[in-house]
Amino acid sequence: MHSLNPSAGFVVLQTLNYLLTAALLVHAWRRHRALFWVIPAAIVFGFVIEYSQVSKAVPPYYYTEALLALPGPVPLGVVLSWGTIIYAVLATVRSLAVPARWAPVVAGLLATSIDFVSDPAFVSLGFWVWAEPGAWFGIPWTNYVGWFVIVASYTACFELVTRFGPKRSVFQMLAPWLAIAPAFGAFVGVMLGYLWLEGRAFVDPETLVAMLFGLWLLIVLPQLPRLRGDNTLSGWTLAAPLFLFSASLAILFGTPLHRHEPELVLVLPAFTLLGMAGFLWPYRYALGVASRAAHPAAASVSRKRMLAMLFVGAVAGVGLTAATPDKGLIGPVNLPGDDAFLPSQDVQWWYWTGHLETEEGRKFGFEVVFFSFDSFLVMRDQLTQVAITDVEADTFKFDEHLAFHLPQRTSKRFDLKAGPGDIIRAVGDSQFDRLHSEVGGYVLDLELEASKAPVLHYGGDAHPYRFGGYTYYYSRVQMKTRGTITVDGKTYHVKGSSWYDRQYGELYQAIVKGWQWFAIELADNRQIMLYDILGKSNQVERAGSITDADGNTRALAGHQFQVEVLGQWKSPHTGCIYPSGWRVIVEGETFEVQPMVRDQELHAKHGLWPGPEYWEGAASVGGASPGKAYVELNGFCRGVEGTLAF
Repeated sequence: MHSLNPSAGFVVLQTLNYLLTAALLVHAWRRHRALFWVIPAAIVFGFVIEYSQVSKAVPPYYYTEALLALPGPVPLGVVLSWGTIIYAVLATVRSLAVPARWAPVVAGLLATSIDFVSDPAFVSLGFWVWAEPGAWFGIPWTNYVGWFVIVASYTACFELVTRFGPKRSVFQMLAPWLAIAPAFGAFVGVMLGYLWLEGRAFVDPETLVAMLFGLWLLIVLPQLPRLRGDNTLSGWTLAAPLFLFSASLAILFGTPLHRHEPELVLVLPAFTLLGMAGFLWPYRYALGVASRAAHPAAASVSRKRMLAMLFVGAVAGVGLTAATPDKGLIGPVNLPGDDAFLPSQDVQWWYWTGHLETEEGRKFGFEVVFFSFDSFLVMRDQLTQVAITDVEADTFKFDEHLAFHLPQRTSKRFDLKAGPGDIIRAVGDSQFDRLHSEVGGYVLDLELEASKAPVLHYGGDAHPYRFGGYTYYYSRVQMKTRGTITVDGKTYHVKGSSWYDRQYGELYQAIVKGWQWFAIELADNRQIMLYDILGKSNQVERAGSITDADGNTRALAGHQFQVEVLGQWKSPHTGCIYPSGWRVIVEGETFEVQPMVRDQELHAKHGLWPGPEYWEGAASVGGASPGKAYVELNGFCRGVEGTLAF
């Protein structure tokens, strides 16, 4: 159960909300009788909507504070707000004399403009909490689609009942109540359709929402000059949006929110102006922002002028985007915050490799990696790859899953999932990780625990590559690992160690290069990371690190280690030739690294795009100290740039 004890700020806001609802009921009864019953009916409708969400077995959000909690628990103040918002929206639509076919769209846009401002503000105070925070300052995009659909559905049903029902006053009083059931049914149906569309992963959720709201705006904008604008200014109609916009801005500037999320200093006032412009549009003549000559009765609207305005707006939007400061370089690595998905970074990944052994002594290697690409509207996707090396059976199984959306936003942790039914999952933080993967008849369930301090490569700061771009890179080495592996229906308990790599930055220039990467774990509890990158431009990057038994890490420069290739292996799948076997010399110590299984090549069928084809696998280590390793070989196949030899 979540505590619903109200804080002082919540008490003040909800007391004002209660008073506002009471005042609007009195006003509507005296001056706007036709919409009086909308307020209590919308309050009931709001409760039905809220209860349907918070009473789910796994609710998408939950409330933390309430002066009076209704079943669910749903705070009374929340459902009162539904009543006042829907009243304000319908009163505005009526004042504008919006044609019936566009009324739901206008109503939905007006209501959603309020939520774009209020939800980030109120969530920042913890008044309600999203189970899976989303991309819009912690709020899922589905929430805003839901707001639009809720208000548009109720408006459509209310207008239909009012228009086609009897004109007797008793029926008109019942109309707001009769709209509740069909509006709820429409909401459920439309949202199921939207979630199905989102689940098809044609585009990422941000782009899908932008497309939907952009379409609705294109429908509404050409109609605006034709809508009525000669109404007498009504403060009561504006009371609810004014209250919510003002409260949200007060939270933004009166709390640390403007420092934690500086983008909101521009975003929330902008949406406030946009929303209030919509609510004030019926009074534009009285306010002097437009002349009556612009009314359709006096002059027709120029389509060319409207298209010109849209073009200027689009150019301004592009200019604003171009002028936005580059958020790429974000200071030193910040843990545990940087374990989470970082929206400011173009390319990033979460990477686990490890060695497992059953109680009977059967050995396995595993790989789980989530890649995220966020550049341009056409490059926003998540590629997930998993692999299992069965040493005893001399087999290697791999699979990959592509989704056209970015990982969900979280705070100080990662929560990653991929594949049908989320068969690949990774959840964790700075201390504990949980992994689940299914590939080729193998099912892996693991718990990983950090045993050493994080290894901050490059001193924990951004590292510029010689060939362009930069990277942030840190690891958690020697993670104690336990769990189970199921092979063809038989489950084994396993123990071992894992290596977690987290890397992010401007990495497009790097990922088209070739490289050899070694994660070496020695029996004396030392860990060595080495890599060398070589592209056709002959711009070499070589670096590494060594972590001692006590967890102290020091960097290795390129001249402090050598890697000698001992043999080759030709893939029967792709025909690519990879190094196979290495002599690694680190500060005078010599180690020999040999693959445990020769064929550990990932070579998925990608269809229309080239996709990564690379070798990554479990290896044994002999020489100065025995141990085990994971080795990655990239660029030896059909990469964009690639490399033939090191």
